[in-house]
Amino acid sequence: MIKPEQCERLTRKARKTLEEEYGLGAVADLVLDAGRWGIRLDVSTTDQYRRTGNSRVGGHPDLPEDLDWPLTENGVPMTFLAQLNMVDLTPYTPNDGRGTLPERGMLYFFIGEVQAGYPIEHQVIYEPSTHHLVRREPERDTALGGEPTVAHSVTVLPNLEVPTYPYIDGAALNERQAVPAIESGEEAAVEAAEGGLFDRYLEFESDWNHPSPLNWGGMFGYPEGQHPDAEHQALSYIELGEAYNGDEQDCMNKLTAHYGGDEERTWEELSDTLLLLKIDTHDAIGFHWLDCGELQFFVRGADLEAGQFERTCCLIYSS
Repeated sequence: MIKPEQCERLTRKARKTLEEEYGLGAVADLVLDAGRWGIRLDVSTTDQYRRTGNSRVGGHPDLPEDLDWPLTENGVPMTFLAQLNMVDLTPYTPNDGRGTLPERGMLYFFIGEVQAGYPIEHQVIYEPSTHHLVRREPERDTALGGEPTVAHSVTVLPNLEVPTYPYIDGAALNERQAVPAIESGEEAAVEAAEGGLFDRYLEFESDWNHPSPLNWGGMFGYPEGQHPDAEHQALSYIELGEAYNGDEQDCMNKLTAHYGGDEERTWEELSDTLLLLKIDTHDAIGFHWLDCGELQFFVRGADLEAGQFERTCCLIYSS
């Protein structure tokens, strides 16, 4: 788990940045209370494949000899994205209960063709042992085709991720900021407090959540998007086996019916639908998700805790 001193250091840094650099001290508690502890993934050096079993993004994977390369429904080799060694990740497992990873083993991520608006054919594979792995290449062109990606070693860091655009409570931000302005009795101060606050927060979120061009992804944080319904999309696919139609209330009704009419459980299940991995567009690796988009893998918390990765959902967000 993330060490308490690391949590304290990141929290202090976030609060100081909110207050001193962005003038958001009045809403610092609101923002930090909504923060999610997770794992930040950066590229390190290009991977020359001098060893097997390390955490790697892009290039080719190290697989057990008896593991068949994943194929799409049409028999096309899936595209390898990343392998993550649990030994590298477990020191930074969130300590807020949102994610429990196996202590040993490797997680592999593969995808098929990418289509906006639909769940993407994919496989998340967990192998409990990292011994006797062999670097493998697909026997023919993979589902994504194009230029091969460039393998990079991965640097793993603890992360406190603040809410992205669709997940921040804009009304609550303005309410917190407007109080001191209202007390001052100056109408212009109230307008200024409400007008520029959300834009300043979005600048902070972008800089804080994406602090370096080395960053290519993360785990257990917030997904990018236009609406706070990524979990609805994922749970609809995982539990109901159907694509999300964009109607949040309709999705809620279907999920609630699936859970025997228990709406409280539906909300609990949505809260327990976790962003297992997000992968940004990244030129150095060669990842390009439509229009500078983000690839998102979701898993139910109960499945994650049980070490089961057969029921996951892969989505893409692109502006």
